[in-house]
Amino acid sequence: MRKDVVVRRVVHMMIALTPLYYLIPVDVPFIGVERWVLLICFFLTVALFESIRLLKGFSLFGLRPHETRSIASFVWAAAGITLALWLFPHEVATTALVGMALVDPLAGELRSRSKQNLVTIGVPVAVYFAIAATILYWLGDQPPFFLVTVSIIGATSAVGAERFKIPRIDDDFLMIVVPCLMMGLFSI
Repeated sequence: MRKDVVVRRVVHMMIALTPLYYLIPVDVPFIGVERWVLLICFFLTVALFESIRLLKGFSLFGLRPHETRSIASFVWAAAGITLALWLFPHEVATTALVGMALVDPLAGELRSRSKQNLVTIGVPVAVYFAIAATILYWLGDQPPFFLVTVSIIGATSAVGAERFKIPRIDDDFLMIVVPCLMMGLFSI
């Protein structure tokens, strides 16, 4: 595997750590702001960096060729992370973030090794389902039917968001926001 692909996959998997945001106290001591302010600052910092990168025309190691002159996937991921952590219940956001962080690289690897088939779709759905069911079980107190149903909804909507491309919107954003919306709607 190429070194740039390895770097991209590792950075992707580090997104699974973003739910640690919930360990920050709602009222952050010493700086006198609520934690959502830190979240917005995180996104604004990423967006500012990306604006400078695009204006100056430099590339970063690990970017895909089409990202050199357009908004990079890490910015889309930061936007999705920010929306998930800010607007959705922690169970839903954590499920979507960990699921995307682990399943998107897996789906990419499977797709790079074979044509689209049952394995390249079924394995990511099954892995996302397992992640979702585990997280929802540990973080919630819902009945099994609810866990299974929401896990199926999350898995199918996330893998669908990864599979069906929308022009100019990166799947890193969609794989976070679409399952959050779908699982969130069902959870109400």
